[in-house]
Amino acid sequence: MNWPKAARILFKPALFILEYGFKLLAGVGTAIVLAAEGPFLAKLGAALHSFLPALQQLFRAPERIRNIGSIIEDYNTLTAAAFNDRYGGQAINHLLEQLNQAVAYIQAIYGNIVNQPVSTVTAALVTFLVLYLLARACRFARQRGQGSYVDRMERRLGDRVFRQYEGSIASDEDEAVWKSDSV
Repeated sequence: MNWPKAARILFKPALFILEYGFKLLAGVGTAIVLAAEGPFLAKLGAALHSFLPALQQLFRAPERIRNIGSIIEDYNTLTAAAFNDRYGGQAINHLLEQLNQAVAYIQAIYGNIVNQPVSTVTAALVTFLVLYLLARACRFARQRGQGSYVDRMERRLGDRVFRQYEGSIASDEDEAVWKSDSV
């Protein structure tokens, strides 16, 4: 297909962003489905419905981890009065609330796997595969079915290396067959 040059210039970066966006969503969606309550379709619906809030939390996670780390470090190094002056009385409650959310998520996954193992695992696999295959389709379109430059170099190198060995293996087998026939 002959597209104008400007369209091709915009097409590849857009597909690149879509590819990695779908790859990111595949992991996020799987994490959501593992903890979602309800039957198979409810789990899939929860994943679709919760993408945006989950991505917002995912992008805020490094900042939250850094803040929690500084609170823990200050708790261990400052005096009680200095710690309370800096963070107030709610800092430890906030820290424990964050840890409680992580424990609740793990408990939800455990409960789903114990109570509904088939629907949980199936929904997680379907969510991951659909989003990952969309990412692969974007990659295929972006690379026009040719693979990346590294893939093509790898194929050429593999052809050179293994065809050389295949030829020597075939000649050794032919020689062995020839010797057994002559005896």
